Amino acid sequence: MLAVLWYKFTNSSTKPPLPPGPRSLPIVGYLPFLGPNLHTQFTNMAHKYGPIFKFHLGSKLHVIINSLELAKAVVRDHDEIFANRSLTVAASVITYGGQDFVWSDNNSNWHNLRRIFVHEAINNKNLEACSYFRRDEIRNTIKNVFSKIGTPIDISDIAFVTQTNVITSLICGNTSDSHLGSELQMVAWNIVEIYGRPDLSDFFPILARFDLQRVERDMKKQLHRLDRIIETMIQNRIKANSEMSHEEVGDHGMMKDFLQILLDLRNQEDVNSLNITNMRKAFLQVNVRIGYKRTY
Repeated sequence: MLAVLWYKFTNSSTKPPLPPGPRSLPIVGYLPFLGPNLHTQFTNMAHKYGPIFKFHLGSKLHVIINSLELAKAVVRDHDEIFANRSLTVAASVITYGGQDFVWSDNNSNWHNLRRIFVHEAINNKNLEACSYFRRDEIRNTIKNVFSKIGTPIDISDIAFVTQTNVITSLICGNTSDSHLGSELQMVAWNIVEIYGRPDLSDFFPILARFDLQRVERDMKKQLHRLDRIIETMIQNRIKANSEMSHEEVGDHGMMKDFLQILLDLRNQEDVNSLNITNMRKAFLQVNVRIGYKRTY
């Protein structure tokens, strides 16, 4: 009888087997062995361990998938299971603990943000209305490049400036305060730079309270600046709307930026379940970060 009970206990508590993977060092895991070209390294590891393998980075387990079939299974077939993700320290600060469109868990908050983004912000009418601005920015960029023939140029910087101009217009329109727009772009770039910093706290959560690499402190500074900029933009837009007629504010023949869309929605009953202040801040932030993300 005791033998049977022991067998059932041990088998019921046995965890499913993990995928294969390389051996890791105690405490640090596989961190010391990661190279600069992760895509190449992961491909080589897939040849050895198969299309799905695992390793520890610090105290966190990571599972890598390296095939089209598995990718479809994760992001399409079983999206409900794999939708949530672990927040980094930097992401947790800038998104109010994961309350934005990118980092939010798969819950009612995320579905509301997605509905607003898909049906309001990037609908066909809105995209068509702002197409002229995108074309003008591309033309100006081409002229800028041609004007510098014979001199070295950084095409990455030029593309980044073009992208920031377009995204700024989509988020808050052609703001009359050029200083405010320039500051917004600078803050967005600082946020992307902090995002890209390696942070030991992400691999060893027990160290997060010490903020050894000052990632949390620096990101909080940028969050404070971003909050101030967004609040100023919101108040300026509310004031401008109050000086316009209802027909002018609601002219559907004109492009609506994300800020105006959120202001239009704030009194609707179906979004009252959201904290509208945090929603519009977080929604603006995700568009700032997506729009200004730079590829090296």
